[in-house]
Amino acid sequence: MKFIALKISLLFVATLVGANSHAQETNSKASQTTSNAQYFQTYKAKKARQDWILNCQGCHKIDGTGRPDKGLPNLTGEVAKFLTVDGGREYLSRVPGITNASVNDADLAELINWLLPRFDPDNIPADFKPYTVEEVTQWRKHPLSIQAPQTRESLLAKLSHNNSQK
Repeated sequence: MKFIALKISLLFVATLVGANSHAQETNSKASQTTSNAQYFQTYKAKKARQDWILNCQGCHKIDGTGRPDKGLPNLTGEVAKFLTVDGGREYLSRVPGITNASVNDADLAELINWLLPRFDPDNIPADFKPYTVEEVTQWRKHPLSIQAPQTRESLLAKLSHNNSQK
């Protein structure tokens, strides 16, 4: 009888731990959503949105869905995935639309930092560090002009491989 009581107690504790873990994950997502909502109200975010409208929206559309049939990728639910694979962070700051945008490097770093939670908040890695002016300046000097589609395909293959390993 003590064994059954112990087993029930352990099951109860495991259920509580699992529920607590799920609650923490849910709270973390809710906290991130709140944090994103607060961020989008800042001057920096509003400026980044304006830069998006003037420099990116014409090709990627207002909702970020792009024109994949014309080689303009969908960003929605996809763009932050590149941050999880080697070379992906660099790729996002070397694509032609980014390197040729008519904004300074500081505004460009903020634009990239804005578009990630705007179009793909669920795939931003927990250890994500915002893009810095220094890295955008460095990578912007080496645009992926004609190599962008091949680099994208290579990174997508890495993502697919990583996902199949999980």
